[in-house]
Amino acid sequence: MSDPKCARILVEAAERDLSALRGMTDEKVFADEIAGFLAQQATENTEKGSLRA
Repeated sequence: MSDPKCARILVEAAERDLSALRGMTDEKVFADEIAGFLAQQATENTEKGSLRA
């Protein structure tokens, strides 16, 4: 897989993680750990994507 294509896939994954995180505003339904995990995943995928771009 080419680096630009891989970068796009990683950034798209980060965008999906952020979208899910925005939908988790009800702290009675979603545990902090889940939101933290998605925030970490979004950060990692964004960083990996920017390194491959």
